[in-house]
Amino acid sequence: MTSLPVLNKILIAPDKFKGSLTASEFCRIAEDVFHAAFPHAETVSVPLADGGEGSLDCYVQATGAKTVEDAFTGPDGQRVRARFALDGDTAFIEMSATAGLGLTRLRNPLYTTTYGVGEQIARACREGAKRIFLSVGGSATNDAGCGMAAALGWRFLDGEGNDFIPVGGTLERIRAIVPPRPSEVRFVTLCDVTNPLFGSNGAAYVYAPQKGASPEDVEVLDRNLRHFGNICSAYGKNLASVPGAGAAGGLGAGSIFFLNAKLQKGAETFFELTRLREKIAEADLVVTGEGKIDFQTLQGKTVGALYSAAQGKRFVAFCGCAEGNLPFECIEINDASLSLAENVSLSPEHLRDALSEFSSRWN
Repeated sequence: MTSLPVLNKILIAPDKFKGSLTASEFCRIAEDVFHAAFPHAETVSVPLADGGEGSLDCYVQATGAKTVEDAFTGPDGQRVRARFALDGDTAFIEMSATAGLGLTRLRNPLYTTTYGVGEQIARACREGAKRIFLSVGGSATNDAGCGMAAALGWRFLDGEGNDFIPVGGTLERIRAIVPPRPSEVRFVTLCDVTNPLFGSNGAAYVYAPQKGASPEDVEVLDRNLRHFGNICSAYGKNLASVPGAGAAGGLGAGSIFFLNAKLQKGAETFFELTRLREKIAEADLVVTGEGKIDFQTLQGKTVGALYSAAQGKRFVAFCGCAEGNLPFECIEINDASLSLAENVSLSPEHLRDALSEFSSRWN
């Protein structure tokens, strides 16, 4: 039997369990269990994100940034309250705060907009931001960021020279794009997917159905994204096959075209912001978690990236459910006899029980 290490320092670095546990809540539960089980051990908690929902809170916790709250345009055109973070001249904007799937009643990406994302960017610039991180997971949109651009002063002209603000269902009407004055603000777009802008693995076919699009809608959305890609090419930017261009309904491509953004893996960015590799080097045990762990986890998502960075360390991941052959210890917390809704509501208790059982192996 392999001997277990003495636990002097435990690193707790989870992602969220979507719909049931935030990364910070996971950390608090794990701290309680480990403090009781290993009273002489030090715990270090680092809530993580990959650029999707929950990234803003993780950024604020990692940097101590202040937040700015105001009313912005939501995905259906209604006003919503939303926050962004400001740390000196660096801002962090989570697009799901104004264009997230949970905010829309339309539930149809033919009609939803990223206009509020652009309003947040404009407000951050007025507050003095010179560098802006834009996290792009959890969107309700498929407008390739055109709504965002319109809020920043970009003009879109149809075949008759009329101005309009494109949404997913009207991208094909674009015949010309007129930029505003150049900006010196630097943008980094955080995403955890590598999908191209259009095609069978693109934004519409892979993600639009979960946003409420019918099969017929998906065909329209994909055709419109292809048109947008052609427009971008006509202006000298070939974005069709760029990995991540299809993130958030094409906002990945839109952020490159409109913001001159650099696409970057969200998980790696948070590793840098939190100096996570230094903390891994000092730890005897690395504990992480996410709602679902499967083959996609190893393709740049938070838990997979953390495992790659923690080679040589004792490593364990907790999750609601796991699929496939994984190269690390993975502990499911869900009770197979309960419904999904019951498991979601009981996630804190199930996680505490699973952590306690895991801790007992050392005692």
